[in-house]
Amino acid sequence: MKTMCFSSRYMLIAISVMLLWTLPAYGQEMELTILATSDVHNNYLDYDYFTDMPTEQTGLVRIATAIKELRANNPNVLLFDDGDNIQGNPFGEYMAKNPPKEGQISPIMTLLNAMNYDAISLGNHEFNFGIPYLNKVIAGAKFPVLSANVIDPLTKKPYFRPYTILTRNFQDTNGKTQTVKIGVLGLLPPQILSWDGASLRGNVQTEDGYTTAQHYVPEMKAAGADIIVILAHSGIQDYPRKGGEENFSYFLTSIPDVDVVISGHAHEKFPGRAYAKIKGADLEKGTINGVPVVMPGSFADTLGLIKLTLNKNGEGWKRSDGSGRLLPVYDSAARKANLAADKELSALLAKDHQAVLNYIRSPVGAGEDGGSIGGSLTAPLTSFFAVIRDDYSVQIINEAQTRYAEQALAGTAYARLPILSAAAPFKAGGRQGARYYTNVPAGPLAIKNIADIYVFPNTVVILKLTGKDIKEWLEMSAGQFNQLNPTDKAEQFIQNDDFPTYLFDVIDGVSYKIDPTRPARYNRDGSLRDKKAERILDLQFNGKPIRQKDEFALVTNNYRAYGGGNFPGGNPGNIILESPDESRQVILKYIDEKREITPRPDNNWQLILPTASGPLLFLSSPEAKDKLPPGISFLRNADTGFAVYQVQP
Repeated sequence: MKTMCFSSRYMLIAISVMLLWTLPAYGQEMELTILATSDVHNNYLDYDYFTDMPTEQTGLVRIATAIKELRANNPNVLLFDDGDNIQGNPFGEYMAKNPPKEGQISPIMTLLNAMNYDAISLGNHEFNFGIPYLNKVIAGAKFPVLSANVIDPLTKKPYFRPYTILTRNFQDTNGKTQTVKIGVLGLLPPQILSWDGASLRGNVQTEDGYTTAQHYVPEMKAAGADIIVILAHSGIQDYPRKGGEENFSYFLTSIPDVDVVISGHAHEKFPGRAYAKIKGADLEKGTINGVPVVMPGSFADTLGLIKLTLNKNGEGWKRSDGSGRLLPVYDSAARKANLAADKELSALLAKDHQAVLNYIRSPVGAGEDGGSIGGSLTAPLTSFFAVIRDDYSVQIINEAQTRYAEQALAGTAYARLPILSAAAPFKAGGRQGARYYTNVPAGPLAIKNIADIYVFPNTVVILKLTGKDIKEWLEMSAGQFNQLNPTDKAEQFIQNDDFPTYLFDVIDGVSYKIDPTRPARYNRDGSLRDKKAERILDLQFNGKPIRQKDEFALVTNNYRAYGGGNFPGGNPGNIILESPDESRQVILKYIDEKREITPRPDNNWQLILPTASGPLLFLSSPEAKDKLPPGISFLRNADTGFAVYQVQP
């Protein structure tokens, strides 16, 4: 055997070093932080325009403080928003009434640009004010605005930008700069075509969110994306997939190469106890089927935070681990704010904030000279007990809608139909927290009070329904209550926390009783739970039992009429009048005509509560302690910020 000479050995080592230098690096690691907001609904400042008071519990300018701190200590940060930004409170209403002129940037985008978002997706409420206004707002964005499943009906291509691939330089765990490509896809509920059909039909089409993601994820990977983030303005439900779901985020976690899902729309929090029974959910780690997921609440009350561990191999950077958690703006248990407002960002909207204050403080029906020609309340109007007993905060909506329908149907072929009206307690606590109640003091009414009574910019729609439809509509609504055990001596909570109060429709014009000791007929998604179950009893019109084939005109809103909430009978085929008038304008007109409003419910519905059971409890605002009606007593404060009350059967 020959011995290798020194020079040959030296050359071999040099060649080996050169080869190692030029070959792809293996074993490199990086930590990446993804921050997310969702369902901000115009809560940019820490101010509650419904109560006309500052608040410590919400505000994007408070979330911005946490974002700045995280960025200051970490070079590897991305920031996304998951939609429902431009509508939700009087700030958004005022902006829509005063859209940006040519060349101007909406104050909404002024703030989001200043916060340096990397991309945002559109939500369903982005379309409430029409596409022309939406286009004016997003024209000022300095970041990609995404929505893949909204389609131009002429070109059959996405109406908006479907996805983006961000190229970012981050630091690996050794402090070296590395380039990572992040594919970001935007999706929303296809039901926008129903909910805002009047302005969207003929202008856009929608496609299934899940199948849209299946199409674009491989395309983004082929275009060089190392990791894939989906901004899905959609809730989390693990019911069997049928296609066209409103809440499809769960299914996205099963698509290969999806690394992160940012969810929203449902105004819930993931990870959180509401999703304890979701198959494949790890609430400790914040993952579903192994994929990091966050749903960061609503109204800018929470920041979502996802931590990813990336490893580099011959094909690029890959996710090797990941987790999700939430950072709340306010600590409900300690009753103190976790975050202060960013003063620089607050100052950006100071002028607009004052303009909104002037708007909401103007009297109902104020004339050009500012003088009030509107109405007033003879007593306070609150929704503290609107789910437990008939309440005027809901009835005033139904009275206004009924009056509108009487005038609208007069002289038409439908004038003979008895008029009923459906409305829900939109602000009645629940997942929005202990401050989320209608609470209007006695005296002259201002614009802010109308927005407090009716939160959404819906329009009035009238349906032709049968007695059977009315019964089923109310059975769906009755899912608001837990099934009570009439012999259980322990405490029982009456309300079902998983059933939003905006799905608890009260129908005026009929009388009925609800028996929560019986099982619910429908699930919260409108699917039939128990076809034999009946909670609605003694349903009558003018003192006589309603027959299945009786016909009625039911006044509701465009959201419900086009299937929002999946109420039986809520579909376009039953529409007999689709009005361009906003529900709030209808209420304004009614109050202006009445001049003086006395909040006195007619008690057309009631709960049949067991008399032999233990304490029957419900949650409401601590402020309700000072406004207790007969039969309701305060028990204790809860660590969630709510208070616990007991109702006597």
